[in-house]
Amino acid sequence: MIRDFFRTIRSYSLTERVVSICLSLLLVFSIWGGFFGSSTVTSKDTYVEGTVGKIMVLNPLYSDYSDLDRDVTSLLFSGLMKYDSEKGKMTEDLAKVTISKDEMVYTFTIRDNAFFHNGDLVTADDVYYTYHDVIQSPDFSNALLTANFLGVGVTKKDAKTIEFRLTQPNSFFLTNLSVGILPAKVYKDISVMDLLVSDVNKNPVGSGPYEIDSPYTLNARGDGKITLKRFQKYYGGLPKISTIVYRTFSTVDRMIDARDDLDAMPKLGAEHLADIQGGKFTPVQYLLPQYKAAFFNMDSLIVGVKAIRLAMLKSVDKNQLMAAIPGKTPVDTPFMELKQGDWVYKSDIDEAKGALYDAGYRYADGEKNGFRKTKKGNPMIIRLAYFEKGEKAKGDSEDALIAEFLKKSWEAIGIQVELYPVSPDNRTDFLQKRDYDVLLAGESMGYDLDTYFFWHSSQATGDGSNLSNYKNFSVDSLIENVRRYLDDERKETRLNQLAKLVKDDIPALFLFRPLYIYATDGKFKGVNLTRASFSSDRFYNIQSWMSEK
Repeated sequence: MIRDFFRTIRSYSLTERVVSICLSLLLVFSIWGGFFGSSTVTSKDTYVEGTVGKIMVLNPLYSDYSDLDRDVTSLLFSGLMKYDSEKGKMTEDLAKVTISKDEMVYTFTIRDNAFFHNGDLVTADDVYYTYHDVIQSPDFSNALLTANFLGVGVTKKDAKTIEFRLTQPNSFFLTNLSVGILPAKVYKDISVMDLLVSDVNKNPVGSGPYEIDSPYTLNARGDGKITLKRFQKYYGGLPKISTIVYRTFSTVDRMIDARDDLDAMPKLGAEHLADIQGGKFTPVQYLLPQYKAAFFNMDSLIVGVKAIRLAMLKSVDKNQLMAAIPGKTPVDTPFMELKQGDWVYKSDIDEAKGALYDAGYRYADGEKNGFRKTKKGNPMIIRLAYFEKGEKAKGDSEDALIAEFLKKSWEAIGIQVELYPVSPDNRTDFLQKRDYDVLLAGESMGYDLDTYFFWHSSQATGDGSNLSNYKNFSVDSLIENVRRYLDDERKETRLNQLAKLVKDDIPALFLFRPLYIYATDGKFKGVNLTRASFSSDRFYNIQSWMSEK
């Protein structure tokens, strides 16, 4: 084809050649810009967001592990319930719910006007398929959802009615029912084992306010784009925004460089506030119920000793750490409902050293510096692991900075520390093996601030989220009690008891809550993050967003 093109060009006159070549180059650059350019032409009813990372799986049953996946699936799929981030509570979505007096039976009646993007009505078959056939399948690979529905009976009563029967009351159960519903006809021929990697996740079918217009694509630089269009049969009222464009970037710097083509950047770190000041963006600051901590592996030969954990706790000056990584709120307990000020601890380097000395961990030959030895004379060496972001850009090395700070703090009292960065590709395998003494990681408490998955002993497994391998049966009992009671006063009493037990056992060094920035150009009004639990909660009322330009 190329040979024929040049043969044809040679037959033209000089003027014709120049015109033809210019037009051809213009066509090439237009195509190149369409695939790889940064500019996005928007209209008054198009909303363009930029964020860092990659969209991995557009399936609501697997979106717990990625904020980006959760963002997009929250618009493509809808659940029986949804979270109202203005009121801070669950509300009915796809169905009406009735709850039995003993709070053991939840019955849902699906709306008559709820359709999937392919035009099919949402029925009890779809709900039954999602919860019974997939989530309760032994081949399902999302441990969080699996645990939520262990022992729950799921029964289809008729074409529009589905029933969930519990073995004991659970005040958090409605939260579990915000999972997006899959259309059985589209997904049922895919084995549960293959569902995570199926191509159907590239162009999924849901019942949310938006459907896929252009599937997710990546360019050579690792930047991507997906376009959603308004679903005309959406039961909840049509949004004013006809098109949503998600642009993903390989680094924070690349996103900020492209900010003139964006309407919003929803989850900037506070350290990037200066990068957007003086431009078209207005920063809206918000906190989520998340915290970062250094999790002590209770099965570790060294860190499993309480005196060592106490020394490591006392040696870290959080005020200095907060100064090094601004835009954070210190925390001392994982129980977000409690006032953090009631659980403040003070660092004390002398107390830290004293705890190690009294427990028999001494310097070699009576020295007063260097690294200590265990009671058996072995070197005190611990492995501190943290997760890499995969990019080398401003702000993306924060965990590495924190890890270095902890290393210096602990080495100052005689504990040798080896840093172990974990790549994103190895994260799952690494967590299953629990091959660390200390792990620097973050946890999101979700809608109900339920600590079951993070601190109950049943979750101290490779597939669980109890990263400290912490086991305390009194703690287990209290966590289970908190789940049973709707009464806030009873809950607070047990939460205080829980906090005291965890504080005494020291399974982790709790560090801070991150402060986020929703940077918006003000094109649309109505975003409310007042009581958001996840960044995706900004979309709960997208039907009410109004154009201001």
